[in-house]
Parts: sequence; C-alpha cells; structure tokens
Amino acid sequence: MKEQKRKCGEMERVKLLIAIVERGLSDSLVKELRALGVTFNMSAVGYSAVGRDIADFLGFTEKERDIVYSVVTESKVPSALSMIEYKFSLNVPGNGIAFCIPISGVGGPVSLRYISGIEPEKEE
Repeated sequence: MKEQKRKCGEMERVKLLIAIVERGLSDSLVKELRALGVTFNMSAVGYSAVGRDIADFLGFTEKERDIVYSVVTESKVPSALSMIEYKFSLNVPGNGIAFCIPISGVGGPVSLRYISGIEPEKEE
C-alpha cells in the first residue's frame, strides 16, 4: 500500500473508534489506548434494547455493556484495533465488537489538535 505524504502543517485524518466490551472493562481499555497514544477517550454504559434474536446473532448474552468512544489518528487505527481484539478477546464470539468510522469535520484547528492528542506549538 502506498503511504501518502502530508504537506507541512497538514493534520492527519482522525477516526472515531467505538468499542463495545464486557461491563467493567472500560477503564482497562482506556488505559491500554492511552499507552498507544490515544488521548481522547470517553466511556458510557450501554443497555441492550434490541430483540433477543439480534442479540443472539451478535453473541451478546448480557444486557449491559461498556461502550468506549475514542478519537484515533488514521495511523494508529490498525494497532488500536489489534490491541483491542487480542487483549480483550474480541475474537471470541460474545465478548464485544470494535469498529471505526471516519470523522469528516471538526470545528477548528485547536479542537482537532486537542482530540488528536497533538501538543500545541510553542512560541519562541
């Protein structure tokens, strides 16, 4: 795959990583994501509102799950998804799911730097 070079000053694209894991694992997941350099993470409790047939299809046996929302730069997506899959056993049916969606816009460069975890440039 060809690696695209960014122009000087151009920001890397960001994606929203959503991970649905077993209840009580969100703190561990956020800690692991921070170790990868993913600094903007939010977690919430999710309650299943789908019918039993869809829950069975997805392999979810419990009604409560932890949902972790993280903003990830495009270059960190593969390592973040791999880490979640193996450290949180998402390759085992019923343990959860993780996926990314592109973020098409952010209101201002300061906000984008903040959610991307980029330190502001220091004036000399």
